[in-house]
Amino acid sequence: MRFGVKGAALLQAWLMVFGFVGIVFMMSGVSGADARGSGMGDNPTTPGGSKITVASTLIPVATNFWSRSGDAGLSEVATSGAEKAVAETAAEKVVAENTDSYLANMFGLTKGGDASSLVSGLQWATIAYFAGTMVGGMLGMSDDNSQALGVALAAGLGAYKALSTWTTTAGGTGLMSPALIGLGVAAVIFVLMYKDTETKIVSFDCMPWQAPNGGNDCEVCNDDSLPCSEYRCKSLGQGCEIVNSGTEEEKCVYVNPRDVDPPVISPNYDALSVGYEYKNVKNSPPGPGFEIENVASSDGCLKAFTPLEFGFTLDEPGQCKIDFNHTEKFDNMAAYIGGNNLYSYNHSDVFSLPSASNLEGSGFVLENGKDLTFFVRCKDKNGNENGAEYAVNFCIDPSPDSTAPRIEATSIDNDGCVAENQSDVNVVFYANEPSDCKWSFQDKDYDLMENGMSCSSNYRQSNAAQLFGCSADLTGIARTATTFYVRCKDQPEGDEADRNKNGESFAFRLRGSEGLVLKNLRPNETISVGISPAPVELYVETLFGCNNGKSVCAWSDDGSDYIQFFDTNNDDGVHTQRLDLAGGNHEYFVRCVDGGGNLVEDSIDFDISVDQSPPVIARVYEEGGMLKVVTVRDSECAYTHTDCDFSFEEGVEMPYGNTTIHVADWDEENTYFIKCRDEFQNVGSGCSIIVRPSANFL
Repeated sequence: MRFGVKGAALLQAWLMVFGFVGIVFMMSGVSGADARGSGMGDNPTTPGGSKITVASTLIPVATNFWSRSGDAGLSEVATSGAEKAVAETAAEKVVAENTDSYLANMFGLTKGGDASSLVSGLQWATIAYFAGTMVGGMLGMSDDNSQALGVALAAGLGAYKALSTWTTTAGGTGLMSPALIGLGVAAVIFVLMYKDTETKIVSFDCMPWQAPNGGNDCEVCNDDSLPCSEYRCKSLGQGCEIVNSGTEEEKCVYVNPRDVDPPVISPNYDALSVGYEYKNVKNSPPGPGFEIENVASSDGCLKAFTPLEFGFTLDEPGQCKIDFNHTEKFDNMAAYIGGNNLYSYNHSDVFSLPSASNLEGSGFVLENGKDLTFFVRCKDKNGNENGAEYAVNFCIDPSPDSTAPRIEATSIDNDGCVAENQSDVNVVFYANEPSDCKWSFQDKDYDLMENGMSCSSNYRQSNAAQLFGCSADLTGIARTATTFYVRCKDQPEGDEADRNKNGESFAFRLRGSEGLVLKNLRPNETISVGISPAPVELYVETLFGCNNGKSVCAWSDDGSDYIQFFDTNNDDGVHTQRLDLAGGNHEYFVRCVDGGGNLVEDSIDFDISVDQSPPVIARVYEEGGMLKVVTVRDSECAYTHTDCDFSFEEGVEMPYGNTTIHVADWDEENTYFIKCRDEFQNVGSGCSIIVRPSANFL
């Protein structure tokens, strides 16, 4: 049965109340048994010899702390003063013996006293705590809520027992019984400590979307309601493809519906790292796999923290997964080989494993203290997957690590630079194994280096590249260049005698820089266009900085959310970005940063004027035997002698294009039907003007 968060909370609150009441009744039963066996089997007598009947058990009630049960009440039996005195003495003895705890008796505390009350409360609180945490765990409560139940029951039962012991002995009465007070204490503490949320670590892998396996839905694409594109066809299934492309019979079909065989896996020899060999190779199916051996090692074992690349080849495109544990099917395996889920013929991966001693107790199973196996399965586009695991076996050198760490990468490029007016910077040095590292301005022994680093000291703290970072605050960076010397010592958690340190330093150089300069930010004037939206190029140049203007620029239309330029980070310092903009005013912000962190910002403001009307003709006249047409802006014109029903390309072009002056022969025998269009290709459906040449207008 599954409960929601509210249902689980109510259930756990009910458990707390039920547990409290149950333990109270258990305590009452134990106390009653103690009273009946405490020497009160013979009823006391009065000085005159009369016998007094005393209740054998005590039960809590709301109107009085304790009330008698069994025979007639004490008030009914003891009628004389002497009898009452004897009865009260007997009652006090019952109460004292009834309310003391084992610990109170063990320490010889005064029965029913303050100390006895506190010790009794402590004893029952301890019992209630362990009972609560145990029951909470058995009923599936979280560790925090099991702890809350235990603490609540401990506080409530402790308060109840202490109060009941003290009030009973003192003969007091109250408006509320100890049981209700204890229950209230337990409820308050449980509510304060209860948590209806829990934290879990969830990993997300961002991978390309893949169409479903097979091709049972391919024919959906052939529905006449929508055109069937290649993209739409292939999105319906991995086995869907377009056939008869470009013809009337173009269809989306399931190309290989009878494929029921999984991919055949074999080792990829081109992907294997130099110095290693595949041994005992058996393809899958039906073989179990192969072994990887280190050629340079006498036993063939891999050295700890040494990168190993390997790969697999399939006889058809497929996905492949890897796991270090046995699984039942492809979907249960831990990760995709190479970190991608693409269907391809070749799959490769690289890892760097810690030493055999580091792997002990880590969840990896090492046979004979050194042998390790990982398992591979692949699946084709039809969903056919390998039933049996393809096993890859190798051994990890069990001998003590005798190799010093290597620095494989840095967060800032070696021989790089820092921003203008900056003389210190934080740099992360990435080693191939967990290490302690130091740096100095001089090339000296590790133990003599003055400056420490903050390092990943455990093999579980590697990054995605399986490297281990050491963070250093480097100071004193000069404008020309400063060299820093770095050395490391491995096995931070190992015995000092077993640790290996660098005999040579890693030389790391940094230099200062001048500031980055931004110039020629365009457009910076009104742009006239003929369409909306219109393509506009955002252009900027950068100079100087760390790398002579080479930098990465980004743009924003609000000054907060920046988008990287499409064409940027070029050696010539030129950056461009196409924008498609409507008419009106536009403001853009530009930010550029180089490899050293030099940052420069600027903004630009410009207008876009959209003109979608054809050119206007200002004048028409004859000059030097030529018909001249003058337009108000640069354009091109064409004419016919028939009518206005012609396209611009069908007309006779009038020199001069893309100017305001356009000419044709003066011919009084013909009429000129003229159309003009501007640089934005705006042209009217009719004529721009109709001209009939004449020598005399009168």
